[in-house]
Amino acid sequence: MKIILSYPSWFFLFCIALGAIYALTLYYQSSHFNNEQQNISWYKKVLSLLRFVAVSILSFLLLSPFIKSRYIDKIDPVIVFVHDNSESILLGLSSEDSAAYLSKTNQMLSTLGEQYQIDYFTFDEGIKENDTLNFTGKSSNLSHALNQINGLYFNQNVGAVIFATDGIYNQGSNPSYNDFNFPLYTIALGDTNQQTDVKVVAVRHNKLAYLDDDIQIDIDLQANHLKGKNYQLLLEKNGRTLGRKTLMIKNDFDEQSTNFTVQASAIGIHKYSVRLESLEGEISEVNNYFNFYIEVIDNRQQILLVASGPHPDIAAIKSVVEVNKNFELDVQYVNKFQADIDAYSLVIIHQLPAQKQGAKTVFSAVKNIKIPVWHITGNSSAYNLLNQEQSLIQIDKNRENTNESVPYFNNSFNNFTLSESTINQLRKFPPLICPFGSYELGTNTTAVLKQKIGSVKTDLPVLAFQDYFGTRSAIFIGEGLWRWKLHDYLENGSNEAFNEIIEKTINYLALKGDQRKFRVNTSKTSFFEGETILVEAELYNENYELINGPEANLLIKNEDKNEFPFVFNKTSKAYQYETNSLPIGNYTYTANTSFNGKALEASGAFSIKAMQLEALQTKANHHLLRKLSEQTNGVFFDVNQLDELSNQIDTMSTIKPVLYESFKTRPIINLFGLFFLIISLLGVEWFARKWLGAY
Repeated sequence: MKIILSYPSWFFLFCIALGAIYALTLYYQSSHFNNEQQNISWYKKVLSLLRFVAVSILSFLLLSPFIKSRYIDKIDPVIVFVHDNSESILLGLSSEDSAAYLSKTNQMLSTLGEQYQIDYFTFDEGIKENDTLNFTGKSSNLSHALNQINGLYFNQNVGAVIFATDGIYNQGSNPSYNDFNFPLYTIALGDTNQQTDVKVVAVRHNKLAYLDDDIQIDIDLQANHLKGKNYQLLLEKNGRTLGRKTLMIKNDFDEQSTNFTVQASAIGIHKYSVRLESLEGEISEVNNYFNFYIEVIDNRQQILLVASGPHPDIAAIKSVVEVNKNFELDVQYVNKFQADIDAYSLVIIHQLPAQKQGAKTVFSAVKNIKIPVWHITGNSSAYNLLNQEQSLIQIDKNRENTNESVPYFNNSFNNFTLSESTINQLRKFPPLICPFGSYELGTNTTAVLKQKIGSVKTDLPVLAFQDYFGTRSAIFIGEGLWRWKLHDYLENGSNEAFNEIIEKTINYLALKGDQRKFRVNTSKTSFFEGETILVEAELYNENYELINGPEANLLIKNEDKNEFPFVFNKTSKAYQYETNSLPIGNYTYTANTSFNGKALEASGAFSIKAMQLEALQTKANHHLLRKLSEQTNGVFFDVNQLDELSNQIDTMSTIKPVLYESFKTRPIINLFGLFFLIISLLGVEWFARKWLGAY
């Protein structure tokens, strides 16, 4: 302890002098204490001493003194025990072996606990602070567990980290690449021998398929120590076998790949299973099957083509659309046009308006529902009337004059791409008969094909697109589209180039924008068990601004029609609900709310599948554990050396308490003891003066 002054130390003499002067003046100059008949000489000495001490202390406090104290803190070492709680730990272990291991581990920890504080953790995909092991973790993330321990015990006195695992990790990165601040005493669990086993290693498939598409399912298989045996591979859907193959194991360590092809025959989320019939002597049958889900949607687009009459262009377009099972084409002539076009994703208007056919009903119907439109012009087109019906381009045609134009690709166009072979083929296509005059592109109109007149490349469009407030439209300028199809076949024996241009144009235009006022979705349609499922919903007002004033509800149903009702939580401008407690299976969900007196509803589906990562790799990785111990100055131990581990820790000179020296400085005036001392001195003096009759 040390006293620190804000002023020179000799100032303390002034404090003593002030106390002496005050006491002498009070007691030796006062008439109450100068009367010798009262015989109070000894009282004067005691009381003057009290006043001297009190005044000296008070004046000393005016010098703002501080007291500096020294403290020693003792931090005992901590032993951190981290155990792998994943399913792979029990593979190949009988219940007796696991019970014996747990008994030895508890005995070791009990011995260490007599001398050290022990903190317990278990880990699988995450890490938890507890001492309960049930070996139910669906995956192993060693690097995450070690990084968490690193952070939790940063700058603390950790004597050792005991890390018990089989070294298998199927999530996260290789833990040997991470920096670790404490010595790792690894306990090697599991078996490093390749176990007798046959397993499904991987299944590759499209997560999304279109109705009536063929789906290819690729499967990777692996077999160990089963050379010469045959095994059955089955593909199942809802318990029904769709395919079966017999495969032969040719080597002691054998890897094979095969596939099945199925048809997407129904809309929805479908559960499939790849299953291997078990063989005698397998270490585990958990990895003999793999469940997966494929969502099938109906993406067929209804397309309406309206024309003034028959034309070779119509036949050319129809030949492309009809071979694509995602398109359905309906051809109507303008004199028999039906105005109900809500069911269509795209309207193709061929050479309308014409000079004698204005087609007002067609254009009115299109504008009312804001449907994508593809205008195709030609010799019959009335460009002065067409300018009034669309905003892609304004063409001021110069009487009957025309240009013969060959198309070329605009390299700056990036809304979609054409293959290099098609771009090259464009240069060879027959010229179009295009109107001669001035062209003025509208707002947000971009040309994908432009006119080359003679040897001059112009900016005049042949095929141009516009995206106007979410509604897409296109225009093809020129007579002779059908000639491209014929030339493509004569030149190449196929219509690949022509078909690509038509298909990509239709695909781009028919892609529907989401116009719904209430929308709900999940981040994906397939989740692993225990994974957090986030359902998000959005509500838009008439100006398509996000709002979340009304309450929104969520109803989830499983395959057995059991219902799970929830209420959405509101975020800043939307809604969300998350859960991770639903069991394995297929689910549908419906969200509903009410806005401006209208009931709004949106729905979707998702599936939850089992996580089988722990069964895919059964060979323990003790090499990794040795490397971790070497990198951190720890020690590697086999599972049978638990007694040696506790003895090793006991003999380590580095595992000892740490002493931390600290200093604390505080003003002396804040000491309560000093306050009571001053009060006591002045109180005793005051009481004595009263008793003696002095004031």
